[in-house]
Amino acid sequence: MATLRYGIVTYKGLRAGTLSEEPAGGTRFEYADGFREMIGFALPADRPSHDDPHGLIPFFAHLGPEGWLRQRQSAYAEIDGADDFGILLAYGRDCVGAVGMEDPAGHPASNAPKVMASSLDRAATAVERTISGVQAKILCTGRDGLIAPAGADGPAPFIAKYPDRMLPGMIRNEATTLELCRVLLGSEEVCDARVGTVEGVDGVGLIVRRFDRHGEAKLRCEDFMQVLNRRPGRDHQGKYDAGYEDLAAALRRSAAPLLDARRAFRRLAAYVLLGNVDCHMKNWSLLETPSGMRLAPVYDALNGYIYAAQGYTTRFGLEIDGERRQWDTYDRALLLDLAERLGLGRRAAETALASLARNGDRLFGHLDQPLGLPEEQAAAYRGTVREAWRRLYG
Repeated sequence: MATLRYGIVTYKGLRAGTLSEEPAGGTRFEYADGFREMIGFALPADRPSHDDPHGLIPFFAHLGPEGWLRQRQSAYAEIDGADDFGILLAYGRDCVGAVGMEDPAGHPASNAPKVMASSLDRAATAVERTISGVQAKILCTGRDGLIAPAGADGPAPFIAKYPDRMLPGMIRNEATTLELCRVLLGSEEVCDARVGTVEGVDGVGLIVRRFDRHGEAKLRCEDFMQVLNRRPGRDHQGKYDAGYEDLAAALRRSAAPLLDARRAFRRLAAYVLLGNVDCHMKNWSLLETPSGMRLAPVYDALNGYIYAAQGYTTRFGLEIDGERRQWDTYDRALLLDLAERLGLGRRAAETALASLARNGDRLFGHLDQPLGLPEEQAAAYRGTVREAWRRLYG
């Protein structure tokens, strides 16, 4: 009979409870005696325990890595790539947000020598820290004015993201898209990011300052899949099985739901203008602020539409009546309809669109500058923005 595992769940560095496998299958989270703070919307503290009979409780499943980082960390620790619980035990001591998980017995790493393929691989597997998301990325810290891979302890206020080998311009694309989001939405609405290098790691990455860290303090942060207690789904594709009504439901958990619905609508319009089609439910989050849980800044945004020839989807990341529509079908009339689904009135939606239009000259001024992309991709980027502008503003 297989030994049932359990992990110690921490919240802002304090022991919050335990997460354990159950004999009949599934998992259970139990708050520690005397711990009264809710660690997640799906885990209210007025209930001492929470169960999921079908597998890992979704809130915790979404803390783990996807894609590139999952492959590296599971291979290095010799864990089945589908073993969400095992990966968290091995690498979940420090995750996105305020929640982590520690293995009370220590992870039984193999004694066999391991040769990692690259400096990036080594940085991704060297410490018991992990990040959700598909793209190649590592946690980093600042040291003597430089960015370096995070160690086993201490703050990790940066994330360094690296391009897919098939899409070497992805980092410049994301840096450009985030900058244009700042032009349209305002700097306070977008995460701080720049192109740069990490000490000891080959290649150029996108260095993102984490908004879920304030000095050494960890801030509670939940993506919308966690907020709604949705399962990751097969191959972690459940994030695409959601529509604008689901987006609205998550926004209602905000401490200022109407204000954040308006912010989300402006963001959607900006994503249409910039071709950011991959705006699925894990690319939206609520973040701890002095006024409560509020919509987090824009992150993971890039013009994915221009990668159609490389097999990248050109469908928008959220469903309308059960269907993910092509980006080029999004126009002003459709956006105004979506505003209603988010709970915004027509006048508020029109005002939001007008606020973006006032930044048009600055937007196209930035577009006319070098974008750091191959010329063919830069031309495609500019073309998609001009095409979308016509659909929204004539």
